Amino acid sequence: MPNRSILPAATSHPGCTWPRLVLVSLSAIFLAAESALTAEPAPAPEAGAVAEAGRPPADPADAARKAELLASSRWRRAVFEFNAWLDAQPVYSPAEVSRIQQELANRVATMSSFELEYLLGTLDEKVKVLESPEARDARSWLGRYLAVMSDAKRADVLRDVPDILDMSTAELEEAIGRVEAKRRDVEQQRAATIAGRQQIGGFLVAAREEEAAERARQAEVRSGPVFSPYRGPPVGDTPFSDAYDSPTVVGVGPWGTFLGIPIGAF
Repeated sequence: MPNRSILPAATSHPGCTWPRLVLVSLSAIFLAAESALTAEPAPAPEAGAVAEAGRPPADPADAARKAELLASSRWRRAVFEFNAWLDAQPVYSPAEVSRIQQELANRVATMSSFELEYLLGTLDEKVKVLESPEARDARSWLGRYLAVMSDAKRADVLRDVPDILDMSTAELEEAIGRVEAKRRDVEQQRAATIAGRQQIGGFLVAAREEEAAERARQAEVRSGPVFSPYRGPPVGDTPFSDAYDSPTVVGVGPWGTFLGIPIGAF
């Protein structure tokens, strides 16, 4: 019956038994493991070869195209105009302006050339909307409107202002339209207030004029001829105006309080 064992027979290798083969195999395994543990680690990949946030390694051709876009006059002009608008606008505080500029730089740093090209087109469109005559007029009025507010009121009005970087051109146009609507409401309220004040002022002026006319009539009456039942012809002064030495006397006598007027003064 033939030997079906897969292990080599001890008699097939003169001078070498099976236990010795096992020992040799185990020694080889241990040596290989030790070599793997003590081997020097593989060198780290070059900078830019590892993807950021799941992004594939940078393509040299794409990196060159991106550098060309960043050096273009179109990109420099768009960034210049955007920063000029940030300096002139009355909505974002200086701290918020710094945050927006830093956020834009961070986004540009991780973009591919095609993403940067799309951002450049969007930035171009935003700047055109922000620098339109309507937007400039709305911006000027909004600055005056916010300037008269207290800090708490201003913060409450601007509490839900969106980030300019995340707004589309359509959303920018809607925001400018809302500012224009607010402006019309404020101007209508101001006109109504001025009209009310003018109406009240007209009433006051009319009342003063009427009062002055009444005083003039009374003065004219007092300056005219006066008739006295105790005198004959009209006299040019009011009755008893010449009786300065005949004051009315009020006293208390044996029969109570009395009122006396010296007759000799007439």
